[in-house]
Amino acid sequence: MKLDLLDRKILFELDKNSRVSYSKIAKLVKTSPQVVKYRVEQLYANDILLYCWPMIEYRAMDYFFGLHFIKLKNLTTEKEKELYKYLNSHQHIPIIMRGHGYADLIIAIDGHGIHHLNEIMQDLNNKFGDLFLDWDTVIPIGFSKFNRNYLIGNTEFTKNVAFTGAPVNAELKETDRKIISMLNTNARVSTSEIVQKTNLSYENVVRRIKILEKNGVIQNYTILLNHVKIGYPRYRLLVKFSGLTKNEEKKFFTYCNFHPNIIHHLKVLGNWNLVIDIEIESTEKLREILSDIKSKFSKSIQKIESTYVYEIDRFRDIPLEYPELNL
Repeated sequence: MKLDLLDRKILFELDKNSRVSYSKIAKLVKTSPQVVKYRVEQLYANDILLYCWPMIEYRAMDYFFGLHFIKLKNLTTEKEKELYKYLNSHQHIPIIMRGHGYADLIIAIDGHGIHHLNEIMQDLNNKFGDLFLDWDTVIPIGFSKFNRNYLIGNTEFTKNVAFTGAPVNAELKETDRKIISMLNTNARVSTSEIVQKTNLSYENVVRRIKILEKNGVIQNYTILLNHVKIGYPRYRLLVKFSGLTKNEEKKFFTYCNFHPNIIHHLKVLGNWNLVIDIEIESTEKLREILSDIKSKFSKSIQKIESTYVYEIDRFRDIPLEYPELNL
């Protein structure tokens, strides 16, 4: 399926807010709601739009997040199937990315505290340790999402950057977690379906979602694209700084925000300081970005490593709770 400008405009609006109504998107892209609905259905049918998901403040959900970059060895076809079957069936592994370069596998593990996280890592190592050549772990401390401006050739920066990592003082009820679970499976799930499966009133569901958004538990609703099919492969960069001042840090963040192909900026603790996601047409274009970054921030950047992400099995902030609600 070849994307035309209308498809790109629709994806751009869904990237900014994937829960927005077809009517509102139609007004923004100057077409009818029926056309928008048809186009979105075609994007799903052709595996270009994989799913819509909410950015959740995982700390408010009592999760501790670890991000792991793994180099694999001795990976036969049979072992690969076994490994990814295990990863995709694990409730507490909400991000699974397959790659080439610095890492062959990138996963996020969400545990209820650092000890639970360690238990999950140990279990994974016990089962598949013979496949792991090297294992690099960082702890995320602030995830920022920028608009996919490359979709429509937009050069503006993202004014209201969605961010997870800030402390959130919110007491969540079980009903809140059930609503979040359904949104986490599909951010476009209708209010009526949430009502039906949670036995809450329509008004209560609408009110609870607004409170979750206001309190910062739900930061944003966005999308997962098949970046290979749209012709903008994803690269995940690890960046190590040396002597980075606050001023230089702000400049680098602004640089990422303004760049149309940089979609995520993730501050981390560990052997690395930053993770960046770039969706771009070619390796030549990627080299241009890396050269530009190294030139503009030569005094601060110590090292950059990149991984070409050829497939994403999952990409969410938190595990899927209450799976029975999503059957």
